[in-house]
Amino acid sequence: MRRVRLVLEIAVAATVAFAYARAAGPALSPMGAGPEGDLKFDVRDAPDGRAIPCKLTFVGVDGTADPQFTHNDIGRPIGMTGIAAFSRVMSASGSGTVRVPIGTYDVYISRGPEWDVMVERRLRVTADGVVVTARLNHVIDTRGWLSADFHVHAAPSPDSVVPLQHRVIEFAADGVEMIVSTDHNVVSNYQPSIDELGLGEILTSAMGDEITTNGWGHFGAFPLPRNLEQAGHGALLAHGRTATNIFNDVRKTAPGAIIDVHHPRLEDVGYFNLGKFSPHTDRADRSGFSFDFDAVEVLNGYQDPVRRSVDRTIDDWLGLLNHGHLVTATGNSDTHHLTYNMGGYPRNYVRVRDDRPSRVTPAEVAEAVRGHHAFFTTAPFVRVSVGGGGPGDLVAVRGGQARAEVEVQAAPWVSVNRVILYQNGNEVRRWPVAASADVLRFRVAVDLPVAGDGYIVVRVDGDKLLAPVVGDTKTFGVRALALTNPIFLDANGNGRYDPAFKHGRH
Repeated sequence: MRRVRLVLEIAVAATVAFAYARAAGPALSPMGAGPEGDLKFDVRDAPDGRAIPCKLTFVGVDGTADPQFTHNDIGRPIGMTGIAAFSRVMSASGSGTVRVPIGTYDVYISRGPEWDVMVERRLRVTADGVVVTARLNHVIDTRGWLSADFHVHAAPSPDSVVPLQHRVIEFAADGVEMIVSTDHNVVSNYQPSIDELGLGEILTSAMGDEITTNGWGHFGAFPLPRNLEQAGHGALLAHGRTATNIFNDVRKTAPGAIIDVHHPRLEDVGYFNLGKFSPHTDRADRSGFSFDFDAVEVLNGYQDPVRRSVDRTIDDWLGLLNHGHLVTATGNSDTHHLTYNMGGYPRNYVRVRDDRPSRVTPAEVAEAVRGHHAFFTTAPFVRVSVGGGGPGDLVAVRGGQARAEVEVQAAPWVSVNRVILYQNGNEVRRWPVAASADVLRFRVAVDLPVAGDGYIVVRVDGDKLLAPVVGDTKTFGVRALALTNPIFLDANGNGRYDPAFKHGRH
């Protein structure tokens, strides 16, 4: 029986990998042979001079090709805390030496979407070597919010070869503060790697599982109890189980865990496709479908270049809210590699009591996600409030009117061109945003008529690629996109959100 199950799981993983490969584009060419020179880098925080983790992205110019430090998803080590992979260097310490093919490059030095970017233009690497120093500024104030990626794969997964330590270095370099392991039917643990690298002050983790079925889709569950990982990387049973069975198993095994429906509209492994779910009638016509999930992955990293598929999933999520299924919208990278969809794009910002990673527990993060105190983004940082309440809060509304306050911040290298406000699932305001390098891109206070209970949601878009810092300009274009979770409006005074529509037949 175990052999049959293993064969089935490998077949499912192969199907998923094929679907992802089609989304990601062609493979990169292998690393070429040729003379190299040393590039020494030193990256620090501009105000206080302390060393900070960083990412260096190399773009060949003046006839030089982009470097290929590796031709696969296992990085070339740089000291004890850095790796070079494909055309990027990722360092948890902020300093090191990397061998680079001799030539001329634009080098983009970054630390994630909360920081500005420094560019070394036409840097000439020779046999004598070159030194790069950079001072970056933390331009987005995210106090009270923890950044987290809830869907991450590495070598324990049958469709990834990225070593756990390399994944940790990647996330530290791009400023993600919590990494959740979600390998296919395997419970993995990043914390030993985080501790070995000495990164516990800037990065924490939670153990999870991507429950991978051959007929119902994929479901992320976290945090899971330590005994599952200790018992030979054990995972929750998926084979031969309906969604109802699987969700019941999660509730029994890990009562505090979040169930997040991964890529619900991804071809033949999307739960909403397989379950024949219709958001406007609130029906799922396949027996065994369950609405007992806590979150929906509205944006999957492989969807970054394909906005139409994201729009459809947003419509699914708004339909769920309108019918009283109060599930949280998440955005996760689903990264399997060290190229294309980089870890943390998108990421979730979760409202917590103390945002220092060493002080946050997986249980606290799960509870905040369950309470909708979060938003996801590929880069912009969004604040929205009504009467002092933010995403996930219930706000009393009197007099048939509510004032919504919206603010959007973005690092200078990030494009923002549009802000949309939804009320009860309908677009009610749309504002164009002029191109700018200012951190504060948009701020507005707007009065909204409120006829009954409802909710508001804010979406932010950018029209220019984030490449080369994130993605590229040829095969995987990533643009700014952020979506908040709802602020619920209590107009009838009964202390809860009453949806406009009742549950459908299910």
